[in-house]
Amino acid sequence: MVNAFWLDRDVDTAARWLVDDHVMSSVFECSMVLTTAAQLNGATGERLYYTHENHPLTRWAADAYENWRSLRAYTEAAHREWRYRWDHGPEERHGCWATVETLAPERVRGFDWPNDAASDPPQVTGRWKAADYVDAYRYYYANEKSHLFEWAKDRVEPPWLAEYTVDADVDEHPNRVPPEDEDAADADGE
Repeated sequence: MVNAFWLDRDVDTAARWLVDDHVMSSVFECSMVLTTAAQLNGATGERLYYTHENHPLTRWAADAYENWRSLRAYTEAAHREWRYRWDHGPEERHGCWATVETLAPERVRGFDWPNDAASDPPQVTGRWKAADYVDAYRYYYANEKSHLFEWAKDRVEPPWLAEYTVDADVDEHPNRVPPEDEDAADADGE
């Protein structure tokens, strides 16, 4: 599944809190979303990835340049984190990120974007929803991704995990979509 895990508004902080698997998948998946969104708005190139054009994250990134730029900043932060955790040198580039770097931001800005204003990222968070997308992603992470909790090097679990963890035996929670609405949650890209 394609996703960007908006665990904080500061993308460097969000990247530090990503579990190891999500550092790698964020670079890989979000790079493909970025090149797809750029192509949906006029970019051309044989080396550009094209995938998941109807996924909520791709639709969001393709909707406005500022959205695309936000996802690019998130992906770049994940790429820096990838280099840090696995001791890649500053000159090393993940292949997917290198493809994104072929898209000059000033060129991308000049495309004919559907909207001028930025919007909040979509909550591709399964049954977890909140008024604020960061809260939704924190609930999702704390309750649905704990089986992946592993941080390399000196990275540690986020300090907010306990606050967002909901007892599995609790059926009702204001930020969890009821089971009868799970199909609707799944339709959002889960």
